Amino acid sequence: MGFTFDIELDTPQPFIVDLELEDYNTQTLNGAIVLHLERPEKFKVATVAIHGHIGIALNVDTPKHSIVHEPLIQSTVDLVAANDTDGHGIIKFDAAGTQYLPFRIDIPRSGELPPTLINKLDTHYIDWKYEIHATLQRDHIFSTTRVIKHDLILRRSLDPREEDTQALITASTDMPKQFKSKLSAPSRIGLGQNQLVATVEMKARHKSYMIREIDCAVVQTEYINYFTRRGHPSVENAHVPGVPCKVNASRLVSAIKKIPNEENDLDFGRHKPIELNVHLDNHQLIPTEHGLDWLDISHTLRFTVHFMDVNLPAIITELPLFVAHEEIQPDPTTGITQEVSEKASALSTKTRLMNSLKIIGAENHVLNSQGVATPGAA
Repeated sequence: MGFTFDIELDTPQPFIVDLELEDYNTQTLNGAIVLHLERPEKFKVATVAIHGHIGIALNVDTPKHSIVHEPLIQSTVDLVAANDTDGHGIIKFDAAGTQYLPFRIDIPRSGELPPTLINKLDTHYIDWKYEIHATLQRDHIFSTTRVIKHDLILRRSLDPREEDTQALITASTDMPKQFKSKLSAPSRIGLGQNQLVATVEMKARHKSYMIREIDCAVVQTEYINYFTRRGHPSVENAHVPGVPCKVNASRLVSAIKKIPNEENDLDFGRHKPIELNVHLDNHQLIPTEHGLDWLDISHTLRFTVHFMDVNLPAIITELPLFVAHEEIQPDPTTGITQEVSEKASALSTKTRLMNSLKIIGAENHVLNSQGVATPGAA
């Protein structure tokens, strides 16, 4: 084969990039193509590119939903042009061994890009992905073009940094002469966290408001209002931009923690706060997102009180939650880290619309199948 190569960025794989969210900002990534040469080589093609595409099942009047693809980002750097000091249209390495071809590549309008979804949305109508490609071709007539691809994980940092991120928030319900409750919980949780611990104090002021059961769970709401940026002539009623894909979904992203009033105690929750250990579902949690006009991901802790009297409606109290990107360090006695790793591995096998997205720039590359495969080749 003669050589192998891979991509290196400032961060180790998986490549995680925190987006700069200023309007119309162009963000720059620094990295290098790392080559392992068996002999001196010349290359006539050397490019690095970032591709991002979104796939949408359009809500249009057709017999069935039509899936279209649109670019979110296309950025390319020609490393031959940048490093051809002799004007021969090639990059030359005079020695075998490990060689580095550094690059800088822009992410234009980074503040407008949606974050990579580690977990999928509760819909199959829309999905997106980002990749970084490196392409090389030797300076020979019969040489093949070889490309490697890695996923890019783009994150939008929206953490409440000016506040105490471990602060508790509370919500109260006060029905004079009938019922009173106070719910307290952390304002922030993180991906990989195994559970959320909330506490509740309650007081039934009348025997008709005796509590039968309480329950608590985390609810994730996903609002999408995406409009196509370009026309799709082959799709009926979508030949001009502005065709919508709208989704408004809510789902549980935790187990439902239930605690019954087994002793039919009127003082249930009165003298001692009740602790609620709510187990989170890291298969479904998506970080909170409020920064885009077409995508909003929000979370609430929903606490419900059910009464013995079936004619009394349940009382629901909700607290807003912020779900951060980073994994909060788990309790070493719980084995959470291994569990999260196993879940992430299982998740990678799920079928997603994202897996079928056609990334422009990769279709015409022919991987050389002779000898040792290029690391990371897709």
